[in-house]
Amino acid sequence: MLMADLSVIIVNYNVRHFLWQCLQAVLRASEGLVVEVIVVDNASSDGSVEMLHAWAHPQIRIIANTDNPGFSKANNQGIACATGRHILLLNPDTLVSEDTFRTCVDFMDAHPEAGALGVHMIDGTGRFLPESKRALPTPWVSFYKIFGLSDLFPRNRRFGKYHLTYLDKRQNHQIEVLSGAFMWLRKSLLDQIGGLDEAFFMYGEDIDMSWRVIQAGYQNYYLADTTILHYKGESTQKGSLNYVRVFYQAMIIFARKHFGGRQKQVFIAAIRLAVYFRALLAILRRGVDRAGFMLLEGGLIYAVMYAIQAYWEHYVKYIEGGAYPPEFEQVYMPVYTGVFMLLLWLAGAYRKPYQLRPLILAPLGGFIAIATVTYMFPVVKNFSRAIVGLSAVFTMLVAMTTRGIIHHRERGNFFFTEPSRRRVILVGTPAGVLRLDHLVRRELDYPVEIAGHAVLGAASAYTDLLGQVADLRSLIRLYQADELVFCGETLEAGYMIAEMDRLSDTGVAFKIAPPDAEYLIGPHEVITARDPNYTRSVLSQPEGLRTKRIVDLISASLLLAGFPVMAWAYQRPAAALRALGDVLTGQRHMVGYAGAGERLPRLKAGLLNLTVRIRPPKTPANPDALDALYARSYSWELDLEIILKGWKYIGT
Repeated sequence: MLMADLSVIIVNYNVRHFLWQCLQAVLRASEGLVVEVIVVDNASSDGSVEMLHAWAHPQIRIIANTDNPGFSKANNQGIACATGRHILLLNPDTLVSEDTFRTCVDFMDAHPEAGALGVHMIDGTGRFLPESKRALPTPWVSFYKIFGLSDLFPRNRRFGKYHLTYLDKRQNHQIEVLSGAFMWLRKSLLDQIGGLDEAFFMYGEDIDMSWRVIQAGYQNYYLADTTILHYKGESTQKGSLNYVRVFYQAMIIFARKHFGGRQKQVFIAAIRLAVYFRALLAILRRGVDRAGFMLLEGGLIYAVMYAIQAYWEHYVKYIEGGAYPPEFEQVYMPVYTGVFMLLLWLAGAYRKPYQLRPLILAPLGGFIAIATVTYMFPVVKNFSRAIVGLSAVFTMLVAMTTRGIIHHRERGNFFFTEPSRRRVILVGTPAGVLRLDHLVRRELDYPVEIAGHAVLGAASAYTDLLGQVADLRSLIRLYQADELVFCGETLEAGYMIAEMDRLSDTGVAFKIAPPDAEYLIGPHEVITARDPNYTRSVLSQPEGLRTKRIVDLISASLLLAGFPVMAWAYQRPAAALRALGDVLTGQRHMVGYAGAGERLPRLKAGLLNLTVRIRPPKTPANPDALDALYARSYSWELDLEIILKGWKYIGT
């Protein structure tokens, strides 16, 4: 039996779309070599195994586990049945270049002292991944990394050792630690030192294997002669506190295995300190990110309200002397500011892309809520509705101004209400880019603006042709593109990776349409085909639900305030009163579906629905069609129309 040059082992867990793209690239890179591909699936539930069986490619062997035994054990399953003289442990969220396998085979054949190697890796934004080359995480190396010294002094040979940032990423180097995303090993060496240590469930096994290679008398290499794309963490959330805990627990296992005496104790203590330190940093960062802008804006709104109060006090209310009591400034004004801020948050005013509607609706709702409360509850003093009304107007202006400034810094203009659709350039050969254009425009659930096409090769002029791929940098600036979409069917993986690397400093995002696939792949994102049975609606977005909640609160409050006067108009006054109370407590919506609302964005039961357009309201023979219309057409104006037409039917 002919020994394979290479056995590629891919452990998959619920990343079917990435796996397909990875395998297509692996097969292209296998040309001219004898390569076997072993996919070990850890009980995926996304149809990965079914896809592989349906494809039935003769070069691909499938091991389908019925549970998830972990990354290390699954790789060992593949290693046990591999026949290649080289073994490549490869993540499914990678894309290898056409020259990657041949380059690695040639390097290993030319360097008999090399036991393992890794390659130059970039992420989905085209940026170099520093974990492509690392040093052993000794206590001091880990200390410099944990406390940020490696980031402050990346060129220093002492402080920058964790990711070896003082080494040129464009040159080959001997290193200590390889990345588990792409780990190339000699099969004869694995037979000598054994496979991955199964004590490591997900992280740390690459560090352990790299160190064992060195202990066996071989060298690990970083190979800059070829580049791969690693989307990084598609099946894990690497920013989560759980990731921090699991990763550093793996480091403790490594320390107990390879370090001794005081060195081990110091390392473990440092690791435990790091977990708490990173957790604290994550909590503080989240707090600052979420609350910083809100606190600044709240201060501006209070300052404006204070200025309005001072003007009104001196030039309108107390011209001949006197002043508002201190409690107005010390208690009521902060509460009013809090009401405006709360409604801005509920309306989605702090979510990007910024919209004008919540900036108008929230202050208006705040004025109505404050006026209603002071009217219904005399114990709450009403110092001046005029000040509250003017404050609402200036809150709108403050909110618009702050978002305009942010938008100007990010996009170059103040008009944040411009269409927020991303502007993309499609990249490929003339024939491929036309098929890609049809896919994006007609088949995918991807609302973008296509600026035009950049082609590789000669093409006759047509309307959407912007220019050649060689001019992409200038085309990005000229058309202010946000994203490039590559046609993976007609462009080589190595070419796309090189372009992403070259254009990483432009700030554009990148996506790829894999060969023979009807979807796009980007960092942490897969754009799939439209579901013809699903109704796209703002109600499926958090900002839509927040807008609906504001409408519920304002309308229910107004109806309750007027209930003593309008009770006679309700067909069942007691039931209406209870129903309005349910809306205020969040148990029901003012407006909901007429039917079950299946396959539509989920809503709570509503007091009213679109049937109020006929009098008396009557459920139609096909309520699903009416509900689909409501979800498709939803706006706060539509809810207001239904409430105005049907309020007297509440409770029936």
